[in-house]
Amino acid sequence: MTSAPGLAPTVDVVHETSVGRVGPGADLPDLRVGLGEPLRVALLVGRAQPDLAAARAIALAACVDPVLTLRGDARVTLVERATALREARPDAVLFIGSAQDADRMTDLAEALRLGCASRRPAPLVLVAADERMRSRLDPALAGLTLETVPEAGSTQARDAIVSRLRGMRRSHGELVLRDEAIESAARALAAATGRSTLVVDASGQTSSLALATAGAPTIGLHAHVGLGVSADRVVARAGIERVRRWMPRAIDGPALLDRIFNRARWPDAVAANPTTLALELALARESLAHVLAEAERAGVATAPLRAAQHIVCTGDLARFPRAQQTVLAAVDALAPESMHVVLRERPDALVAAGAIASRGGSEVLSAVEPLAMIAAMWPRRSASVTVIDASGTIEERVARGAFFLVPTRGAVELRIAPSAERPSASGLALGVVIDARGRPLALPPRDAERIPALARWYTALDVLPSEPA
Repeated sequence: MTSAPGLAPTVDVVHETSVGRVGPGADLPDLRVGLGEPLRVALLVGRAQPDLAAARAIALAACVDPVLTLRGDARVTLVERATALREARPDAVLFIGSAQDADRMTDLAEALRLGCASRRPAPLVLVAADERMRSRLDPALAGLTLETVPEAGSTQARDAIVSRLRGMRRSHGELVLRDEAIESAARALAAATGRSTLVVDASGQTSSLALATAGAPTIGLHAHVGLGVSADRVVARAGIERVRRWMPRAIDGPALLDRIFNRARWPDAVAANPTTLALELALARESLAHVLAEAERAGVATAPLRAAQHIVCTGDLARFPRAQQTVLAAVDALAPESMHVVLRERPDALVAAGAIASRGGSEVLSAVEPLAMIAAMWPRRSASVTVIDASGTIEERVARGAFFLVPTRGAVELRIAPSAERPSASGLALGVVIDARGRPLALPPRDAERIPALARWYTALDVLPSEPA
C-alpha cells in the first residue's frame, strides 16, 4: 500500500454503479475492493458423493458460477454431454475424481474436448486428481490447456483450488475481491473480540457468509444472488413463492415478479414506499437462505454459522434505513438458536477494513456498531426473562410464539431462568429481541394466516414506516 506515514489507507469499495471511498480521500486509492471478473465454471466429478460435495464447496467458496455439473455415473451419451458443455460456455472446468473412476472421467474428458476444444478462447481445465488419473486424462484432453491442482481431499487442498479460481477472477493484482475482504474482516473481528463471528453480506450482486472462530479455519460461502442486479437470480433459483411468502401485505406473483425485475434493472433505485422496502427485505432473506441451502448441498455444516456469538451485517443489508430492518432480515434468514449480538458495519467501513487486514493489520472494531442482542428460545411453558441495563431491571414472561423488542440503554445483561448463562453487551442501538417463534422458523402456508403473522413481527420491531393516508 502507498499511504503516507501516519495516514490511514484509502480504500475504494466498488458497488453496482458507484464507488464508495473509505479513508482520507487521496487521488489514487491504496486498495480497491470489487467482485472481479465473472467466472463460469463447469464441474466434472466422479461417482463418489464426497467428490461432488467437494466440487460444490469449492465453487461456493470461490464465488464462481457453477454453470454445469456432470457426474461420471450420469446415463447420458457422449454427444449429449458435449452439447451441454458447449452450451454452458464455461471459462474454466474443474475435474475431481479418483482412480476408480478413471474410465468414466475419461468419458467426461472426451465430451469436454468434443464440446469445447474448438472454442476461442478454450476453457482452462483444472485437474484435481492423482497421477494415475492425470495420465489417463492428458490424451483425452489434447488441444486444451491443462493445469494440475491439488486433490480436493483436504481443507488445505480445497483452499488452494479456491485461491486459483479467485486468481482467475482478479482483473489486476491490486484488486481485493469482496469475498476475500469479508473473510478477512471476519477473522480480524474474531481475533479482536475473542468471539466467534459470522459476517453476513447481502449486496446487489452477491451474498456471503463468512464464519471465523479462534483455532478453526474460516468458512467462506459466496453466491451470485442479491438485492440489485442479481435480484432476478433469487427468483430463478428460489422461486417467486419463496420471495412472496415474506411480504407482509397481499401481492400476487406477477405483480411481485415485475417489481423484482425492475429492481434488477435499476439497482440504485431508492425504496419509495413500505412495499418496496418489504420486497428488499424479502430478497435479502432469500439470498442468504440460498447460500445456506447451497452450503448444505455441498456438505458444509451450517450449525456453526447459526451458533456464532456475533452476527455482523455488511453491504446493502447494513444500509437499510432502519436498524430494525437489518436485524429482522438477518434473524429471519439465519434463524440463530441461542444468544447472539447483531452488529452492522458503518457504510463500507468493515469491508474496507477487511481489505486492509488482508494485506496487513487493521483496526476493525471502530467499523461496526452493535444493534441488538438476540435471545432465541423455545420454552415448554412461559419462561421468565430479566433484562438489566442502565435504566434498571425489566422482567418479562415469554410464551411460545412471542416476538418482541425490549429497548435498552447502556450496558445490558440478560438472564433467562433456569439457565446460568449471563450474556451481556454494551451500547445496543435497539435493545434485546426476544424470539420465541421456534426453530426452524416456519411460516403458515396460507396468506390468511401468514400475512397477519408477518405483520405482527414487523410491528413488534417497528420495521416499516406507515403507509401515507
